[in-house]
Amino acid sequence: MSSETLTDTSAAPVPAAELTGFPRLDGDRPARVVVVGAGGMGSWWAREIVESEVAELVGVADLVEGAPERVIAQSGAADPGAVAVGTDGVDLALAVEADLLVDPTVPVAHHPVTVKALHAGIPVLGEKPVTETLPEAISLLAHAELTGVPFMVSQSRRFFRQVRQLRSFVAAHGPTVMTSAFFSLFTEMEGYRRTQRHPLLRDMGIHAFDTARYILDADPVAVTAVGARPEWSVYHHDATVSATFEMSDGSLFAYHGTWNARGLPTWWNSEWRIGAQHGSATWDGTGVPVLGTADEEETARLQAAVEAETAPEPDQIAASLVECVSALREGRTPMCEIHENLLSFAMVEAAVAAVDGGGRVEIDELLEQARLEAITAEADEDAREIMRSWSSVREALATGA
Repeated sequence: MSSETLTDTSAAPVPAAELTGFPRLDGDRPARVVVVGAGGMGSWWAREIVESEVAELVGVADLVEGAPERVIAQSGAADPGAVAVGTDGVDLALAVEADLLVDPTVPVAHHPVTVKALHAGIPVLGEKPVTETLPEAISLLAHAELTGVPFMVSQSRRFFRQVRQLRSFVAAHGPTVMTSAFFSLFTEMEGYRRTQRHPLLRDMGIHAFDTARYILDADPVAVTAVGARPEWSVYHHDATVSATFEMSDGSLFAYHGTWNARGLPTWWNSEWRIGAQHGSATWDGTGVPVLGTADEEETARLQAAVEAETAPEPDQIAASLVECVSALREGRTPMCEIHENLLSFAMVEAAVAAVDGGGRVEIDELLEQARLEAITAEADEDAREIMRSWSSVREALATGA
């Protein structure tokens, strides 16, 4: 690390107070929410907010004329005319005194929208990925520390009951030695995915990567990966990838994904197999996990317990919304807050680098290179100094989380 780039930290600005010091949301009323981005995901978010018991839709913003009105009309809002519209989500959120900005814009817009919202004092619930590039993600980490305003990224797979059950099983029967996720859906997406580099990794990989981190309670150390583009693929680049991560608990996590294979599709959650010291588990991505140990009686008891959990509960983005609003009400840091989320995004970027370079990529080296690039590109001097003050990105993530 160059001493000319990372300067003396004694004069660095002091980051804002812990996120739990952010003013709590009044629990006696729904959170007032503005959605910025009126595409497909914006429509989904608007519907979930309208149906939610913890939030109300008070505004939708988009640069495309007529797009907010269309989303509102399709949202099921009881009084569509009462939902404000605009072209700038942050300005609209300030005008209607929103408690939360939900940001399902295209990834390239995530950085400017989030920075503006955080400095305006508006908590952000963003869609994955956190932003377009790893340096921009590290910049957002600094802005979250600078402002002390909560910034959560919706990693919706964490909120499936089965994922929570697998995490509990691993905690009781680990350590793990090998975990695999297999994803196969014949999908021929239109639009920019056709020409995007590494479309499968960038669109779907982060779901499995974040899920693995959560289930294993472990973080990535390094990765090797290869991609393939069969002759029948409509994608210009690899929509088939195999990546193997070395994890911080000493185990391996292998991801195999494709949009190119026909027949016997998996569900969107992938198919999972987990091997641990005291037991193993499988999950088809939609049903009840299958658990196994060396003790038949224990196995039967564990299986009966997971099968007995049938009470309805929110999942996917509905659960992300509940988690974010609950954290604002309770004055705590939400799950998937930027400090916790960034390593999931880093796994994607590391796998991309491994495919491109054909070798082993160490996560910390990638993070530190991205920090240097973020410092160079950063326009806010205080955010720049915060990035310079970290002993390492990994340490900043651990401290903030």
